[in-house]
Amino acid sequence: MADYTLDQFVVFQAVVECGGFAAAARQLGRAQSAVTHAIRNLEEASGLLLFDRSGYRAVLTDAGRALLPRARQVLAEADGFRRASQGFALGLEASLSVAVGPFVHEQPLAEALSRLHAQHPTVRVAMRAELHGRALELMSSGQVQIALLAEATPIGPQFESFRIAEQSLVAVAAPGHPLAAEPQPIEPERLRLHMQVVWHSGTEWLAPQDLGVHATDCWYVNSLSSKRSLLLAGVGWGSLPEHLVSDDLAAGRLVRLEPLSWEGRDRMPSFHAAVVWRRDAVIGPAQRVLLALLRDPLRDPLRDER
Repeated sequence: MADYTLDQFVVFQAVVECGGFAAAARQLGRAQSAVTHAIRNLEEASGLLLFDRSGYRAVLTDAGRALLPRARQVLAEADGFRRASQGFALGLEASLSVAVGPFVHEQPLAEALSRLHAQHPTVRVAMRAELHGRALELMSSGQVQIALLAEATPIGPQFESFRIAEQSLVAVAAPGHPLAAEPQPIEPERLRLHMQVVWHSGTEWLAPQDLGVHATDCWYVNSLSSKRSLLLAGVGWGSLPEHLVSDDLAAGRLVRLEPLSWEGRDRMPSFHAAVVWRRDAVIGPAQRVLLALLRDPLRDPLRDER
């Protein structure tokens, strides 16, 4: 069996990404002869010519192009091993910071944190409500380790994520609101006649053609709790995540509206919540357990520490 080294794969990737042996040598801080030697040893070990050196620049051969993704995968796995081992070597984290987006159901996180606390009672947790973009900024700077966000918005290649529960939006109004007496489903023209309470994260007013706005007359809030309070008081109608109003619907404090269409669809939208963390972060034991519990709530947390 041929012997390969991680360093050979590092050099192989560097030559490709830098566009040549000399540039790779500069990036790696090595003599060009050392880079050439590493590639030659890799070619001898594989029995394949990875670069065509007949021209002005060395270019990948067909074999080199085919093997490059595998070399990158080996390096990614090695980097994952390094980060995991560093996490265990650092020992149990003193604290974890978790950000939660405004539309995400917090109960699965609360239950996972309860089990984490039973397993690691010394780990302090800071749980903070943050908008999507701000949560990503805080993770990028290392101030937050995990975020639960609505998957509807892109997160970027520097993060890892997995889905958890699907969540739905529901249109609601107080029982005494005129729309509550409308025949269901409600035509868009009828919705437009009644003031809508709209959640908006920014400071600029939304125009009626903006996403989620269906009425000519609107009130704006930047808190879903404030929006719910207004709807309970009979001020307008609007949509909220179902988990925020399920008790109100069951108790009759709010009624469900059934729009005939919503943003061109014949049903209210739904979205998945995503658990997000930084791809290059060193993950300690407590964060590893929390991620496992969020991915699989029935999981034995001790499995991730054995």
